[in-house]
Order: sequence, then structure tokens, then C-alpha cells
Amino acid sequence: MNLGFEVLYRFTTTDYIDDVSTTYAPDARPQTLPDGTPTVWYALQDRSGATGEPIGIKGRQRGYSNQKDSYLTAQVTLSFNLTSYKCPSAK
Repeated sequence: MNLGFEVLYRFTTTDYIDDVSTTYAPDARPQTLPDGTPTVWYALQDRSGATGEPIGIKGRQRGYSNQKDSYLTAQVTLSFNLTSYKCPSAK
């Protein structure tokens, strides 16, 4: 039986993994699909209205660009050997 645990913390050289950096887009006009629903990027570019008053004002600070993004992953593994192995004998 083998048990393993691994944690990776990765630093990046970008501040756009979560698409939050600097200021709100200056010309984020509503765009719609042919059926009239808003495009995904427009619906997700300012989610503050879901919990109250929208804060996405053109040119307003949206993130802190001096801190680059990073992420963490963790993994636990468990494996079993179903057969036994024997070293060959030297005869």
C-alpha cells in the first residue's frame, strides 16, 4: 500500500488569471447574442450587482496590479499492489 500527499504553490508572472487587475474596462458596453441574452464576458465582467449596488464604474480601480496572481493545488494518493513481486533467484 502506498500513500502520498503533495502540495504545489505556484507563482505567476501575470495579474490576469482571475481577470482582475488595474481598472474597469473603459468601453464595456453591453453586447448581446443573436437571441438577445448578454454575452458571457459582459455578464461576468462585473458581478457586484448580484449582491447589491453595482460598483463597476468606467475607470474605477478594480484590482491591485502590483501583486501577481498565484494558485495552490493539493493532491492525496492511495494505491494498492494487487500482486506480489519476487526477485529472481540466482542459480
